[in-house]
Amino acid sequence: MVDLKRYAAEGVHEKVLAYIQELERGVVLDVPSGQGAISYDLERLGFKVFSGDIAKENMIYKNQRFVQLDLNRQLPYKDRSFDYIICIEGIEHIENPYHLVREFSRLIKKEGTLVITTPNVMTIKSRWRFLFYSYLDYFRYFGTVPTEERHQIREHEHQHLNPLFYPEMKFILEKYQFQILRIETNRIVKKWRLLHPFVKQFIKYKTEKKFKKDPFFISDILLEGEDLIYIATPRTD
Repeated sequence: MVDLKRYAAEGVHEKVLAYIQELERGVVLDVPSGQGAISYDLERLGFKVFSGDIAKENMIYKNQRFVQLDLNRQLPYKDRSFDYIICIEGIEHIENPYHLVREFSRLIKKEGTLVITTPNVMTIKSRWRFLFYSYLDYFRYFGTVPTEERHQIREHEHQHLNPLFYPEMKFILEKYQFQILRIETNRIVKKWRLLHPFVKQFIKYKTEKKFKKDPFFISDILLEGEDLIYIATPRTD
């Protein structure tokens, strides 16, 4: 198998695979699948994988269950079809993340597991960037939208449309009957090291008073994690 490009930050695929491979084998939906890297890995581990992506010609690893699809639209699968749904670096690319999570809620089995990863825009580094430059990490460029399907302009290559802050992501998941089991990160990233410890303590002090019931707001994962990896399951109540 030729090397497959992994459209994710360093360590994201590895963290997701490390979690999924410990679970009972079952049926997985991998969207957006990119070139098929994680679909390939999961099938080698014994999972039955359905994959889909809008850029059909970019897909390299294809089994008979790959379909071209648009995450902004209804997904072409029956209700309660999947034991696991994996969405790596996809939800920030679409126009309506609420719609996508609603679709995931329709498709996942009652005892299933949903894994969503997305760039963490709430790091101390990202907050500094917004203070000085008025844009968040990973969401730097807005301009004329190129017409070609695979974008040649570097700033457009990832097409990040919607920054998903932790409170909004938590709200969306709970709105569509998911409960968060855990949140992880691929790696810890720090910047401006001289000021970083002081700013971190100040943020913790101010935030802890406002969000006493949710300690994740002052966690190292949120303040310094490059990507957030949400692991959730349908609520049973």
